[in-house]
Amino acid sequence: MKNTLLLIVIIASSSYASSQNLHLYGGADYTEYLGCMDCSRFDSKSIWNAFGDYGSSFSKTSIWNDLNNYGDPNNPLSPWNSVSNKAPKIIDDVGKFQGYLTANPSEKERSNSRLATELTKNYKKIPGDLGKWYKKLVVDYSKM
Repeated sequence: MKNTLLLIVIIASSSYASSQNLHLYGGADYTEYLGCMDCSRFDSKSIWNAFGDYGSSFSKTSIWNDLNNYGDPNNPLSPWNSVSNKAPKIIDDVGKFQGYLTANPSEKERSNSRLATELTKNYKKIPGDLGKWYKKLVVDYSKM
């Protein structure tokens, strides 16, 4: 009985750990919340929600708004800037740093996750169809 209970606890905790969401923080001091990278596209905090503060191409806190600090590839705070050393940080639900979301290949702590790599590679195309890209990069990939 003890072994069964221990096994259940281990499985439950490992399942919880793998379901951590990834969040973006930007700005000069990394205190501005920029959204959740892998939350449901209907979540108000999701970068995939075109009607939310973090997914709208018109929002000042969206990486998809190419007229703001975070969406303009020429701005040093943007993940799309290929020479920036101030790109957004990726932080998981428990506060652990998971790397920078950056197109700068020289950044030592650049996230090399599939999601981060695809975002930086396809940032010009993604805002045109957030739903399709969400399915491809978050939903379908999580089934693998």
